[in-house]
Amino acid sequence: MARSIRELQDAGVEPDVWKIEGLERHGDFEAIAAVARRDARGNVGCIVLGRGENEQHVRAWLATAAAVRGFIGFAVGRTTFWEPLVALRDEEIAREAAVAEIARRYRQWVDVFEQARSAALGCDSAPAAARPPDTVAPAPPPQHGSEP
Repeated sequence: MARSIRELQDAGVEPDVWKIEGLERHGDFEAIAAVARRDARGNVGCIVLGRGENEQHVRAWLATAAAVRGFIGFAVGRTTFWEPLVALRDEEIAREAAVAEIARRYRQWVDVFEQARSAALGCDSAPAAARPPDTVAPAPPPQHGSEP
């Protein structure tokens, strides 16, 4: 995969984001990020794909990728929506239940990624559900003579 990225870059292909299939080892994620961001490409990011794999694999990949600078997110589709949509199609669950399950699964991926990122890189990325409301500082009051 790293060789393919390098060859594409050398041929002039310069995406802002590389989609990377789930990898087993932290070092593999680091190697991919290093190639994607080589030679002054520091603003290039990578996202990890779910590959339609089971929840255990996806959790591991997201947690590992989140701990690597250069990995900025994920795209997990089939693992998120396949089972709920099949159950909906087969009339085993209602539309609302399918929507709720898809949302729950997606929220789970966000939490896994953000918690791993925060733990590994020491950045403030607590899961949105865990953040207190109104964490943005209020705007200062207008000064005398200033227009609203």
